[in-house]
Amino acid sequence: MSYEVDKWDMEDREIDDKPLNKKNKRDVEMAREYCDEHEAYYGSDTCEPTWKKNGDLDIYIITLHKNKKAKLKFIKERNKK
Repeated sequence: MSYEVDKWDMEDREIDDKPLNKKNKRDVEMAREYCDEHEAYYGSDTCEPTWKKNGDLDIYIITLHKNKKAKLKFIKERNKK
């Protein structure tokens, strides 16, 4: 199957499609915001972004906790860092 690419697809748009990088303060904030939203939606989960050696975002580690108390303990330890 083939698709035609129109001129609009080829234009230089202001879309940043590079991976998030921990060297960029805004990228780190966006990764944390994503995790905060995930944690708010899924009550007993915690989310941590992991970064490759070159600084690019690798994956988000989702941890399921037994209860809210265990989650809050984990968050307290994480925020000490």
